[in-house]
Amino acid sequence: MKLHDFLVARAMFPFPHPNEDRTAGTTDVSQFEVALLEREWKAGHAVRDDALVKKLCQALEYILGDTPLAAGVEDYLLASFSPQLQVDELGTEDEEWDTNPNKGFFEATRKCLGRCGPYRFKTAKEQSVEGGSSKVDYIAVVNDESEALLEAKSPSVMKKVGELLPPRGIKLEWVCGQSLVPRILSKAALYLGLRKLEWLFLSCHNYWIVCRLVKDDNHPYLAYSPEITIKDSSEPFRAFLGAVLSVVKDVPGERSAFNSDMELDIIEEEEDDGPLPENDINDDSGAYQGSSGGRATTSRPATRSPAHDEHENTESGLIVTSSSPDSPEYFQVWVHLYSMSSNTLALPQCAKSSKQRLWLTRFVASGSTGNVWECRFDSCDDLFAVKVVEVLRPSDAGSRQRLRNEFNVYLTLDRAYHSGQLRDRIAPRCYGAFKGSRVDVLILDLCEGTLNQWGELSAPER
Repeated sequence: MKLHDFLVARAMFPFPHPNEDRTAGTTDVSQFEVALLEREWKAGHAVRDDALVKKLCQALEYILGDTPLAAGVEDYLLASFSPQLQVDELGTEDEEWDTNPNKGFFEATRKCLGRCGPYRFKTAKEQSVEGGSSKVDYIAVVNDESEALLEAKSPSVMKKVGELLPPRGIKLEWVCGQSLVPRILSKAALYLGLRKLEWLFLSCHNYWIVCRLVKDDNHPYLAYSPEITIKDSSEPFRAFLGAVLSVVKDVPGERSAFNSDMELDIIEEEEDDGPLPENDINDDSGAYQGSSGGRATTSRPATRSPAHDEHENTESGLIVTSSSPDSPEYFQVWVHLYSMSSNTLALPQCAKSSKQRLWLTRFVASGSTGNVWECRFDSCDDLFAVKVVEVLRPSDAGSRQRLRNEFNVYLTLDRAYHSGQLRDRIAPRCYGAFKGSRVDVLILDLCEGTLNQWGELSAPER
């Protein structure tokens, strides 16, 4: 018996009744991560390809060819597809087994790749993202090379996305605060584009959607499959194995049909204002009012946003980007911010003679109060440090509050210094804090010695 024929017939997993009460958040789109995308990796559209899964299964058949199923291997592989996945080694029921692909799906992949050649397969959970905060759930690694991504979603999210997937495709807007389906597709394209990978799988174990980023110098795009089920079907597993092997063996797959003039869909679902509105966080300004929605404001550098509320200092605006200064102006992504109402600190002198545009030039590290970047202002050679917090998920509210608490400490120290209570500055000088609908930044003196040795510091020192 051939290995491929065995997988067609037997690579099936149990189909448990989904627990719809179990939820999983959908992280919003980070404007600073979008700005890091290179042109050929930044998809402009997401298009549906009903044959995408079939293409992967055909690629697997081609790659495996006549590879035989060696004697004694059948039971070895079957153990990875067995209903015994629902219990542990001692026979105790494991209610969470279906949300952990390491329990069966990835184990089966490891065994199959071991039969196809000297392929060492493992998965890794991303611990940090250089320049961003959107960590992908699983990275499929073969011989120490990242080959594909997997994002675990809740059954309720997958059910809704499957029902609302556009029949033709959509233009990717790359803004936060989108409704569910555009957000999911934008995030898939962002995950792949930042990591320069081709394949991403969305899954809640029972249901799967395959995404493929097609790199192109002029019109890169994301292709997505219809939602498929693992019930009585080996297609999800064969598609995943086919994607991994097609990258490992450099077997290019057939491209999905796309042209920039094709007719697209308009998403009719209700707008989703994202994980946490601006006013759900107290900045000690007396302006705390509870929830109120709002999109983040981003634009090209020439566009000034009029969006503000009565508590924002619009005379003291700042626009920030992590885009490269060498990229075309139309491709740069700028985030508009306003001075916090409690801000009494002045920007550096060199910033006042510039357009008050702040370029994030080098990512340094992540911490409990956000990401730290080296930065500079327009027409200014001096370097500074900036802490950035984006509220992309509910848990980011804590980081934002800690950043605002830290800013209040800098304000207290500054008052003490100017009143003579402190003879020397005992902390890096702070040049103010700015906020947007989902972004806070804190600008500081660059402690270059500390930042350059960040990787050598212990966790308490950081």
